Amino acid sequence: MIVAAPGPAPAPAAADAATAVPCLLVNPRSFRAARGLADRAIALAHSRGAEVAAVEEAADVAAAVARIVARRQRHVAVLAGDGTVRELVEQLARQPGGRFVPDLLVLPGGRTNLTAADLVPRRDALGTLTRAFDSIAAGRWDAAVEERALLCIAHDPAAPRFGFFFGGAAVDHIVRLAQDHRYGGSGALRSGHLSSPWVLTKLAARALVGRADIPSPPLQIEADGLGRLGGEIRLVLATTLQHRRGAFDPYAARGEGALRLTAATRGARRFWPSLPRLLTGRYSMAMNPENGYLSGRCERARIVGLSGYVLDGERFETDPARPVVLSAGPRLRFVTA
Repeated sequence: MIVAAPGPAPAPAAADAATAVPCLLVNPRSFRAARGLADRAIALAHSRGAEVAAVEEAADVAAAVARIVARRQRHVAVLAGDGTVRELVEQLARQPGGRFVPDLLVLPGGRTNLTAADLVPRRDALGTLTRAFDSIAAGRWDAAVEERALLCIAHDPAAPRFGFFFGGAAVDHIVRLAQDHRYGGSGALRSGHLSSPWVLTKLAARALVGRADIPSPPLQIEADGLGRLGGEIRLVLATTLQHRRGAFDPYAARGEGALRLTAATRGARRFWPSLPRLLTGRYSMAMNPENGYLSGRCERARIVGLSGYVLDGERFETDPARPVVLSAGPRLRFVTA
């Protein structure tokens, strides 16, 4: 695979030309990208005169962001999984105020691609990239760009983290189980498309006989404008995504704000019969804090007692004695059509 390695910033005389050159960032090790998609995307980018950079590690992303910001390259596409996209947006969110940030086109190159599915709800990465190059050439790029807020996770004394999809309690536990299963061996049921469904199927079978052993940690959750929830929490989810594709949208149409939050206690009333309603956002009036449910929109939520969470599929540990604060973070520009 041949890529253009990030180099020094251009001389002033070349700055305008560099600004106009589109850039494609590719993680060739991401789940879908590694299966031939990366090579085809790179060939397409080269045919359109775009620059290409491989971003396999966090240091690669940092170097690419530094180059893009220095050259003020506006049109940036990224073909990678949710974790690489999270690293990219976090690097951009940490730029000093007033610094240049590019317009981002997020393409599905990973396993779950929750971020790509929300921002550009089409599965065809190459078709989307082709349309993007066409819109750049025709001067239509602006029509498809909108600002979207990132999710900010604050847990002192660590620096804030930024991403899109937060999971705690059972969600954190299941994601970790799936990752441990995936990295624990080889074969289609470990590294293929069936890896995560296989883990979920085994968990469901164990749940039927009362042996799933999914933790429900004692937490205290307070969401501005939505209310409070305490006790053994079965699940907690938060995002700034809109989940525009498919039925999965596990947030009630309540409250206001860019942060969307859902939590349910272990003793939530009729939890299992209500689970389809929870997962699709069709909440009943009885699914409220008094009955063990807290869900809707807000600007800020505070969680006490959390020992770890996953953010866009990446695992982080926390001190349960220190609150984890979720809020709507900086806004970046994304191509959404």
